[in-house]
Amino acid sequence: MQIKSNRCNKNTVKRILPATVLIALLVSFGWAAPRLQGLLPGFSPLPPLFFCIAACMSTRWVWLPATAWTLSYCITNLTQGHQWGLHFFVIIAGLAATFWIGTLMRKRSWFLLIGGSLGAALAFYLVTNTGAWVLSAHYAKTWAGWVQCQTTGLPGYAPAWMFLKGQMAASALFTPLFLLGQGHFRRSEQEISKPATTSRAC
Repeated sequence: MQIKSNRCNKNTVKRILPATVLIALLVSFGWAAPRLQGLLPGFSPLPPLFFCIAACMSTRWVWLPATAWTLSYCITNLTQGHQWGLHFFVIIAGLAATFWIGTLMRKRSWFLLIGGSLGAALAFYLVTNTGAWVLSAHYAKTWAGWVQCQTTGLPGYAPAWMFLKGQMAASALFTPLFLLGQGHFRRSEQEISKPATTSRAC
């Protein structure tokens, strides 16, 4: 009984530890990302992670990126004095769009998944920038104002298209890394299930 209990504890740690480490890394990155915005605005691992979770794993794993994003968002607001507002729901809408696109890309090749991730980054950009266009009083509520929001942005700030560049770069980097990690996680799950299957057969 003691041996079985130890095995169960080890298996539980093997399942939980990667998710815990991933959440910690994402929260740390989310907290540090605003300090990097001058170098590459919009660079974030969270949209590609939402896409990859939907494309490669069960929908129930959405809690993983959702937890990471919520914690990093709260920490950023508390430490940097950002205001809470409707933009919170705009970001949720953008992440939901990336997740939905991910569900459409299940059981696809790596090549198509990376391409889908870039498409999801574009969708996230369009959704969040359209939300900014609706909420900001600085944009004219016309087609020209919407185009300005998607391209040049407001005077005195980095051009809006640079945020798209950062999101594309993040998708191109983090999607292959996630696919490699997900393959390792799947092999670990198979190794964990083998002893249980063998013991039941005995």
